[in-house]
Amino acid sequence: MILDPTSLVNTLDNVNQKLLVGESISEGKGLETARWIASRQGGKGSYRGMFAPTAHDFEGGIHVFTGEKLTSASARHIMGEEAARTVWMLGRQDAEAMDAYDRATAWMSSGEVSFEDGTYCCGRCTLAFWRHYWVGDFPDKEELISKGLRAMKSHRLGDGKWRRFPFYYAIYTLLGIELEPARQELMYAGAVMERLSRTSRSGVFSQRRQLIIEKALARL
Repeated sequence: MILDPTSLVNTLDNVNQKLLVGESISEGKGLETARWIASRQGGKGSYRGMFAPTAHDFEGGIHVFTGEKLTSASARHIMGEEAARTVWMLGRQDAEAMDAYDRATAWMSSGEVSFEDGTYCCGRCTLAFWRHYWVGDFPDKEELISKGLRAMKSHRLGDGKWRRFPFYYAIYTLLGIELEPARQELMYAGAVMERLSRTSRSGVFSQRRQLIIEKALARL
């Protein structure tokens, strides 16, 4: 199962799990999922007309793929960015999905909001923004995200972690960005990741985090 019609959070988790472990998503399942997410564009609880979590998500709690919990506007924004990323990846050849994607992302290119320093809002919102921006068809994305990564560097705590940027979601985001500044931030976190890689824990989020760390270490 990929699509969970009761939950945007679960649907995104299912897609990202497949991608993380290298399993393919059939064209039919991908299109079904992209169109369902597209149907949530501009729905109740959406951020700036992006893709809305479901009532079940709001009632049960919202989290990112690596398990960090989200609340308020950041939850709606991050889910919107993650959903837009998924629609682009799975439904790029479908007019219905892309019409919804264009409406959901119109604010990002309207000039209404500035992304000049490569960040947006808080650290975790910035990570979701980068994940979407990196795969999408946005102009000068490498330059913009590189600026953001320099800002991230300025938030280093000196112990392999950062202020503002939640550790596991940060590693997951950096893993997907093929830029040298992203690899440098992974190198900065290398000792922490080495230590964590030797700690085995049960639970779905722990298992995801472990695999993400293993893949990130392989990039160093």
